[in-house]
Amino acid sequence: MKSLKIFMPLLLIGSLFSAAPAAAAVKPIDHYDIGDIGPDHRFYDSIERFVYTDIIDGYLETDSFEEDGEIYEYSYISVRPDEKVTRAQFTKILVSALSLKKGEQTKTFPDVKASKWYHDYIQIASSQGIIAGRSDGKFYPDENITRDQMAAMIYRAFRDTITFPSSTKTFKDVPSASFAYEAVNKLAANGIVQGYGDTFKPSNHATRGQAIAIMDRALNQETGPGEDRQVILDVVDKNIKEEYQFTKEENIPALKALYNATATGYHLSYSLDNIDLTEDMGGLDGTISMEPIGTHSLDVVSIRKRLAEVRIDNLKYKVSFTSPDMSFTMNVNASGNAFLKKGEDGTWKIYNIVLDEESGAEWPSAVMAASKES
Repeated sequence: MKSLKIFMPLLLIGSLFSAAPAAAAVKPIDHYDIGDIGPDHRFYDSIERFVYTDIIDGYLETDSFEEDGEIYEYSYISVRPDEKVTRAQFTKILVSALSLKKGEQTKTFPDVKASKWYHDYIQIASSQGIIAGRSDGKFYPDENITRDQMAAMIYRAFRDTITFPSSTKTFKDVPSASFAYEAVNKLAANGIVQGYGDTFKPSNHATRGQAIAIMDRALNQETGPGEDRQVILDVVDKNIKEEYQFTKEENIPALKALYNATATGYHLSYSLDNIDLTEDMGGLDGTISMEPIGTHSLDVVSIRKRLAEVRIDNLKYKVSFTSPDMSFTMNVNASGNAFLKKGEDGTWKIYNIVLDEESGAEWPSAVMAASKES
């Protein structure tokens, strides 16, 4: 998915006339630029969702290119989907994806030291009954996780929020005596895990891409609370209406507060990163105005326990710019889909807005006046 901000066409107008630096973001925008895989990767949509919602961070990379004799550096993240994932790393992904908190009963593992980055994640997962460790009492956090171990953890984490069919799919290399027998077969029956024909290869090490994709499939099968429907619609409506109002007023503090209240992850970073472009419009040698065309409508596409999608229709604006040297008017269609995630505090926030491919700027009445001769 290629994400675009609702007011991107308007911001682009400002960028034609100003090269002011972008405002500091909660998390730098280049930390959301996935550089090692493209949209054709089989796990791309799941990986992008996990990056955009801050469930995973990726590895920050830097590179450079030369243009007109100048060296320019840029940053991006690599996800490394084909690398193996450790038991500790997968535990972090699971805890972060479910926004889990520590329960009353926790288990202490002698090989999980309090000073390690994964200590709290493992404590949380153990308190929720998702992990128990080995018979020797250890967790082995740095071992690569196997496919059956991963399936068992996912099943324990989601068995109360996903409806599994009574019939199951079986694999000849996952015997009924296996600790992961029920988990693998029930997850497979729902399509959350996939095998290789009639085999599952339970002892194979899972990759980062597989771990993310399987977790994403599970998240998208959870039952969502119907009472959240109006709350979700209100968040998107507030973001749209108040963004328009505060942009029109050039009220930067109010815009920042709005974004922090209604956005998270990628959309929060993107919105704050571009906010100075809106501010700079007030300094143009001309005037810019924007007015809604008609009334937009919202409809919930899907609600899960932690993820939601809202359809935005008929979100259109008339944008006009007038200066001594040029003037033009364009209609902007900002209809599209908003994607939201519920955070640890139970608050729904937008992590991405994707505009329709056919939407954007229409120029039926655009008139560009030639620059005045000196």
